[in-house]
Amino acid sequence: ADLTSSCEADVVRDNLPDQYLSMGMAEQNMMSFAGGLAREGFHPYIHTFGVFVTRRPFDQVAMSIAVPNLPVRLLGFLPGLTTPGGVTHQAIDDVALFRAVPNMTILEVGDASEVESVMDVAESIDGPVYVRMWRGQVPRLFSTPMKFGVVRVLSEGTDFVLITSGICTEESLKARRSFKAAGVAVKHLHLSTIVPFPSNVIVKAAEKCNYGVIVMENHSIIGGVGSATAEALSEAGIGRKLIRLGVPGVYAHGASCDYLVAEYGFDSTALIRAAESLTGKQIAVAVETEEGSTNQPALSAEERPEDL
Repeated sequence: ADLTSSCEADVVRDNLPDQYLSMGMAEQNMMSFAGGLAREGFHPYIHTFGVFVTRRPFDQVAMSIAVPNLPVRLLGFLPGLTTPGGVTHQAIDDVALFRAVPNMTILEVGDASEVESVMDVAESIDGPVYVRMWRGQVPRLFSTPMKFGVVRVLSEGTDFVLITSGICTEESLKARRSFKAAGVAVKHLHLSTIVPFPSNVIVKAAEKCNYGVIVMENHSIIGGVGSATAEALSEAGIGRKLIRLGVPGVYAHGASCDYLVAEYGFDSTALIRAAESLTGKQIAVAVETEEGSTNQPALSAEERPEDL
């Protein structure tokens, strides 16, 4: 969709020219074209920005791809506020839109290991798949590949449940030191499969926590992981407080990702303040390292007790 280099698809163009097509700025046509290819036995992979996969060609995705349940893989780059391009390029409602589309699977990568393995996961799924994809320099947090439908458990605790996905997992890990110093025990769940939603895992974790659940997502707090969590807790009759951190039902302006997640209240400091509100405990913001970075190393096996 006229974004070959911007979606890092130029390597495919250069090495597999007979398997590469540039459809130009005509995303609606591209979706129906991909549906036609899939009907003829091909497995098309669509690369463009997330907002141009979901919001602009929504009807064509639904009618040409989802209704016939075709194996089209939709890679949406720069989800949420990861783009500096402003409101026209910010896919803050993509999960909300595609959660409502029958037959659609939604995946989201959270580190380099998941970027490397998400294509294998997507190809194993019978039907359309939407991937919230990362580009550029991506941190490596995990030592194992993505597994479909598996929730990564990054820490164990009974004070509250923390649910993160995508870029918010790395951001949330910056608060680990603060939680540990304050004696706050967190059960941290990282989601890479958004749809189908792991309701049973979320409900079981919430049942065992003392204070409640915090969801942190690079998306509007309306219709995304926070809403799916609220639905799961409500349907199970779990009376736990839920705090949703994400884009607060507004259109954001253009700026760096670091600035925007702080401005709209889903950075590590906002997470710490939310945990204070939830638990009633005072939690100090940890001092940065001498290098001035709060980036965390890859999680060891001990820090990932289990996958669910």
